[in-house]
Amino acid sequence: MQSQNERGAQEARANSNEKVKTGELMAMDDARWRIWLAGALALGAMTLCCLLWAPGIEGVRLLIRATARTSLLFFLLAFTAQAAAQTWPGAWSNWQRRHRRQWGWLLVTSHGLHAAGIIGLAAMAPDLFASLSPPVQRVGPGVAYLFIILMGLTSFDRTAAWLGRVWWARLHTWGLHYLWFSFLVANGKRVAAHPEYALPTLLLLAALGWRLWCQRSKVFKAEPASAGPA
Repeated sequence: MQSQNERGAQEARANSNEKVKTGELMAMDDARWRIWLAGALALGAMTLCCLLWAPGIEGVRLLIRATARTSLLFFLLAFTAQAAAQTWPGAWSNWQRRHRRQWGWLLVTSHGLHAAGIIGLAAMAPDLFASLSPPVQRVGPGVAYLFIILMGLTSFDRTAAWLGRVWWARLHTWGLHYLWFSFLVANGKRVAAHPEYALPTLLLLAALGWRLWCQRSKVFKAEPASAGPA
């Protein structure tokens, strides 16, 4: 009888612990997605401000420029999250890395608004749009959007599990580096005419160098020290 009581108590404690863990995970997930919600609301407010500040074509162009910058911000937060946690372990870097999924979805949201602005400009001023973005120059950004969509869709646990760990890693690695290249081209080609674009260009180069340095140093740390001659 005593063993049955002990077994029942153990099962009750196990069930209680499982409920606590489930509740903690749900609370953590809710807290993480509140970051995306706050960012999405801020992006929506920014969109309204752009369109109200300069109604018409200029407002749409302002929106396109603004969302290009916010997209770069969210991309860099996701792109450097692991490097930051490795270089400066602490509360901020761990927070940045823990919310990589939310940075990715904020990138999806920001670039969705960016695409809406581009479509709006094409509809409102087709001649201006054609001069700013010839058809031959739309292939690269189109591929970038494809990667953004695929990476966003596979940022959920179920879709990531369906894709598999190997292909998920390949998609997100290729996608991140293609997006890096796309941002670099988009900003770098404007530096000559607009020197202010040198800052995002340098940030992108520094971010890639930082990631590569962290990956290289991590490999070196993982390798055992070679033994000297006997």
